[in-house]
This record gives sequence, C-alpha cells and structure tokens, in this order.
Amino acid sequence: MARIVSSYLTIALVGALVALVGAGSHRAYGWFGVTAALLLVAAASTFARTWRGFGGLGAFAGVWVALTMVLSTPGPGGSAPLILSDARGLTWVYGGALVIVAAGLLPKRLLVGRPAVAA
Repeated sequence: MARIVSSYLTIALVGALVALVGAGSHRAYGWFGVTAALLLVAAASTFARTWRGFGGLGAFAGVWVALTMVLSTPGPGGSAPLILSDARGLTWVYGGALVIVAAGLLPKRLLVGRPAVAA
C-alpha cells in the first residue's frame, strides 16, 4: 500500500515540476521553450500513464492543471501572472492539455513492454 501511495505522490511531484519548468521556460526561451516544455509534458504524462495507468495520468494532469491555473492568475498586489494570455502562453496551456489528452488516447500495447525472447 505504501508503494502505491508513494508512486502517486511521485507522479504528483513530477506534475508540479513539469508545470513549474514549463511555465518558466515557455516565457524565457521563446518558441523553443514552448516546444521543449510540450515535449516534457508528453514524456511525463506518458510516463505517468505507463507506471500507474489512468489513475497516474489523472494525478499528473490534476496537479499540472491546478498549478498552471495558479501561475496564470495575477499575483498579490496586482503583479503580472507568469503565464500571460498571449500566443506563447495560450500555446503552453492548451497545447499541454492536448498533449495530456493524447497520452490518454495512446493504445495500451504501445505502453507495455514486450516479453524478452529466450536465446
């Protein structure tokens, strides 16, 4: 039971890290940062689904969405949000959501390893 809980907590931590890194890099490195961040979302969401199935993907997506929403709201005192509603910001938010959905639509046979062939 502890292994299951710790695996979901690890996936949630990965979701938080991907959201934070993507929110910073999409702004700092232009379109290259957006592309790299979306590839990071693809890798992490596929990892979460492969490890714990749809529950893992849901844990990853839930944390990613929650943190992305927080980072797209104005800060205290009216400071600008980290994720702006310009072309790069919207590509990051909606592109990331589409990538997570795409990871959920992958056939299971692509995610499961093949048995080793005896020599």
